[in-house]
Amino acid sequence: MPALKSKITKRTVDGARVPTAGETRIWDTEVRGFVLRVYPSGRKVYALKCRVNGRQHIHTVGVHGSPWTPDQARAAAAEALRRANHGEDPSAAKKAAREALTVGDLIGRYLADGPATKLAKRESTWKIDAANLNRHVRPILGGKVANAVTKADATRAVRDIASGKTAIDEKTKPRGRARVTGGEATARRTAAVASAMFVWGMEHGLVGINPFGGIKLGRASVRERFLSREEAGRFLDAIADLQGKFLLSETFADALRLLLLTGARKTEILGLRWSEVDQLRNVLILPPERTKAGGKTGERRISLSAPALEILSRRRATSDAETPARGSLFVFPAARGEGHAIGLRRAFAKVRAKANLEGLRIHDLRHSFASFAVADGASLFLIGKLLGHASARTTERYAHLSNDPLQDAADQIGRRIMGGTKQGGEVIPLATASAPQGT
Repeated sequence: MPALKSKITKRTVDGARVPTAGETRIWDTEVRGFVLRVYPSGRKVYALKCRVNGRQHIHTVGVHGSPWTPDQARAAAAEALRRANHGEDPSAAKKAAREALTVGDLIGRYLADGPATKLAKRESTWKIDAANLNRHVRPILGGKVANAVTKADATRAVRDIASGKTAIDEKTKPRGRARVTGGEATARRTAAVASAMFVWGMEHGLVGINPFGGIKLGRASVRERFLSREEAGRFLDAIADLQGKFLLSETFADALRLLLLTGARKTEILGLRWSEVDQLRNVLILPPERTKAGGKTGERRISLSAPALEILSRRRATSDAETPARGSLFVFPAARGEGHAIGLRRAFAKVRAKANLEGLRIHDLRHSFASFAVADGASLFLIGKLLGHASARTTERYAHLSNDPLQDAADQIGRRIMGGTKQGGEVIPLATASAPQGT
């Protein structure tokens, strides 16, 4: 356990060595007992080692980052040391707060303060997390003291969500409804969100446990739906047909075409700005906050094929011809008001029905783009780059998802095996082919 002495400053914290095991401790030279603890995960925690009524005590100040800077942590440690010297437990207030904090309170704190500490997480993801926590966790565990939630409580809650106990269908607005479903997929997502919330609470001294950590859930079934080349042709023909009959707007028609041609996510295309289009280099350049991987991979570059560039060039010409207030910011502007177009799911449903592609989802267009790349011989590394995956493991699912190369390989093997048994232009099964005499 390496122990060092130095005035704890931002430079000290940033340069602190991350150990491979145990922890690294850096003791402050100004406040006695003030220490920075660095763990193998990279987490850096400010703490104070002191004595309370003769007994050694370690008081956790907080995790480095918002709101704890070295100076703020040192001031808090100095105040805690003063209380300890007067016989007060510096962690008493924090313990009392933990004992009183309910799961509902923790949800509120996490959703209010969490975004400032997880800058790489997109706003849209926070909205989904809020829905999972408020719609599923709060009704079951909201009134329970967070520190008193047991593994059994968490497991029971996940089971209840999977069975549909938290499912509702209620009216929210004069013309709106909230339909909340349960099921295994919902339970799996909610358990992951709840676990992340409790981990955040532990890092910020709000709770001391994570009851959702390590809950064993059934393996998620993978919904494999990929367009064949013939189905992709039908999909594009359906778009053209509906657009020609004025049953599909040009905005939604082009958005759906781009989704299939780029493998991009729905939000990446619908929210596309002209400032993100680089037609000279044939790429879309999305800032980290507009990508799912966020700060993990930095900006995302989406390569554009000739047909995709043609769509964007046509839309650029249309946008330039309109007034500056319309279409100058977004590639797919809203029909009314500001912002980008919404309602793509309804448009997609029309195209799906017209093309007779039952069960197809918008996200399957992204999977189809990847499967075509596999069929054309692209490596998994290149596919990962095309799709903007932060992890190579995510791309591995496409190694076996296209039937075309597998079928081609099977056909080639079949022709090789049967190549020597043709009689009269017909393939004779090996079992019935003439055997050598004398056997």
